Amino acid sequence: MSHRALPLACALALGLSTLASQAVLADGSPAQQRAEEAAGKLDISKFLKPRSDAHSQNFLFGGTSVHQFTIKEAGRYEIDGVASFDVTDPYTMKATLESEQGEVVATAEGDRASDGLNMNTELEPGVYKLRVRADKLGAGKSGGNTYEINVAGLSESGEKLSAEESGIETGNGLVFLDTDGDGRRTAFVDANDEVATIKPATVAAAEQAAREKKAAETGNAAAEGASATGAAATTSAAATAAAQTSAAAATTAAATGSAAVTETEAEAEPDRRFDEIVTDVRILEKGEVMTFDVADRGTVTIDSETFPGSEGTYKLQMRLLDESGNTVASDKGEGFQGDFHLKTVLEPGRYTVWVSGQKFGSSMQGVNNYTVRVQQLDVK
Repeated sequence: MSHRALPLACALALGLSTLASQAVLADGSPAQQRAEEAAGKLDISKFLKPRSDAHSQNFLFGGTSVHQFTIKEAGRYEIDGVASFDVTDPYTMKATLESEQGEVVATAEGDRASDGLNMNTELEPGVYKLRVRADKLGAGKSGGNTYEINVAGLSESGEKLSAEESGIETGNGLVFLDTDGDGRRTAFVDANDEVATIKPATVAAAEQAAREKKAAETGNAAAEGASATGAAATTSAAATAAAQTSAAAATTAAATGSAAVTETEAEAEPDRRFDEIVTDVRILEKGEVMTFDVADRGTVTIDSETFPGSEGTYKLQMRLLDESGNTVASDKGEGFQGDFHLKTVLEPGRYTVWVSGQKFGSSMQGVNNYTVRVQQLDVK
């Protein structure tokens, strides 16, 4: 399997530092707690399918979802909302297309009888957001529960153009997502994509601490400009607190070997590593589904997960292969718990995830896809 490696120069430059000027993250600090909580959260509805401008990720019925895309050339475009093949209940879709300024450009409605949503409209170059409210109406709400949005240009005769002909991004290569708006980045990949490098959670947390420190200092400077007297007292207190915090953090780091990042590093060229790497896999898939790089030796977790309520309908197993194809670790679901959860220490290098799955019952029961997520917890 061939891959194009992401540049590692920036990632390696943002590794651990022992410089005197450090913004060290102390164990148990609010920033670290938030980082750990964020690392443990996974909204799998975001990751069931790679996102591109031409094709959205899979969205869940039962709420409002937003698909953003960019139009590069003026023309007529068709936007479709299509339910997954295993959706058996009746459903409705209501969509509003908004411009970058928030103006409503077009609206449309669809349901199962009309084979989903269809919007046909003239668009000028710009960024657009399609807001879709989709609901299933069946009492049992059986079968599948997702849909996707597709965007395509139309020719003068009204025929659909390819994404390349339309000038719409198709999503080749990595998809970068900031899932919570907090700077944490997710790479959505598949077996044919570029290889992403995983970032240790301790490094990410230290970077967040550095950003918060800088924001606090900026706020203090603004307060000083507004009120010299009040700012003087505030600055003095802040300086004292900062000194105490810095001393405590330095002591903790010396005792525990915590990861650190300097303010200079935090402001350097953007890190090309990712807080998590995910991919969408069919339950019955057997083979290599993802490759990733480890830049720093540390504890790595690889987990499978799908929608709650599907327990007992499938069983998965995985093997982690090194660059030579040798198995370095493996795990599999047991009993009622069909997911694998691997936790192992890895050396720097390139690794590939191999999976195999088994499904119980008919194709209409349970789920047909699952998510694989890779994270690195620390640096050892």
